[in-house]
Amino acid sequence: MNPNDKILDKIRNLLELAEDGNQDEESQTALLMAQKLMLKHKISQHELDAATSLDDIVTRSLSVYKTLFWWEKLLARTIADNFRIMLYVQSTRLPHQSKTQRKIVYMGYQSDVDLAYHVFQLATKAMKYHAGQHLKLVSQDLTSSQKQSQRRAYYQGFMDGLAAKYERQRQVMVAEEAGYSLVIQVPEEVREAFRAQVQGHIVFKQPHVTEEGLAYESGYQQAKSMSLEAAQLDCGDN
Repeated sequence: MNPNDKILDKIRNLLELAEDGNQDEESQTALLMAQKLMLKHKISQHELDAATSLDDIVTRSLSVYKTLFWWEKLLARTIADNFRIMLYVQSTRLPHQSKTQRKIVYMGYQSDVDLAYHVFQLATKAMKYHAGQHLKLVSQDLTSSQKQSQRRAYYQGFMDGLAAKYERQRQVMVAEEAGYSLVIQVPEEVREAFRAQVQGHIVFKQPHVTEEGLAYESGYQQAKSMSLEAAQLDCGDN
């Protein structure tokens, strides 16, 4: 089993226990354990054979192109800052779309990116779950707008608290073991790959209009305007 799979299994079990007990503090502790286990694993790798550098540098999207929620980049940044990877937002817009669609992309060593991706998903699940529990306690007399404000405030508090705890944990671990100061940083090879492949290049991606692109637009507009009444459709063989 991949060491990251073992870490994720431990984190999932901790989060399940946290949800059963409805304790936000336990969920954040579970997420902190992901960072702690990852760093300890990196130290072990470094001491044995510096195997970290043998990983491929990869990218992984956190979602498809879509309208990002305000909190997604903030949470993704917190995870990236603490799991040795880089982050960027890639944008695109299809011909029929009035709004730009975006996705968040992680870049780093394969093992780091995979772990950070799953921790982001777990953190999202935990944050939404406990925000829902909070609203059940306070929402009896709140308007829809007030509930939305409460959820937003809870999300912000959860992310700020998680970031603060990650930072405190990093400081403690570095104080206990000097070697952590080496593995806790984004590897220089990843930074170089980011500068070469991403920085200044992936800001907005306007699709090149080809014959296929024009066909897509034509089909899209036709589907929007056509009638679905049987009398107006000629369903021949194709």
